[in-house]
Amino acid sequence: MKKSFAFTVCGVLALCAGITIGTVGFAQDNKVAPVQLDRSKIAGLNLTAVPPDAYKDILVAGQLNMRVATLFSGKELTVSVFECTPAKTDHRTRPTDSDEFVLVQSGKLILTEPTGTRHEYIAGDSLVLPVGYTGTWEMQGNYREIAITAKKSR
Repeated sequence: MKKSFAFTVCGVLALCAGITIGTVGFAQDNKVAPVQLDRSKIAGLNLTAVPPDAYKDILVAGQLNMRVATLFSGKELTVSVFECTPAKTDHRTRPTDSDEFVLVQSGKLILTEPTGTRHEYIAGDSLVLPVGYTGTWEMQGNYREIAITAKKSR
């Protein structure tokens, strides 16, 4: 009885190992692998300047000296690092066009809903901003974030 149980357990483990190895091999054959995000860009190095007039229609205060880098762009999401000098934008006429996860790396972000409800986020805080947000974004200090956005539906 013990030998039968031991053989059954070994057989199940061998089957699981075979499935796992087969899955890993399949993933490698299709070149699907983890993507390490660029640490230097996350730290704010080698970012690309965004033309300040790209958002002049929604600028409320400050200057939009923005820099950005795409860390990953896949089928369903994009991961970017974004930084900006102190500025405030009003999105009532330009609502956000995708769901967005934000991790604040430095500075302070203040989001104010059209109702006046205010949300403050500092380094280490994260939030999800659903598609269609129409409040204000106020970035204070040396503001930097990692943003993960969902791709637009076609």
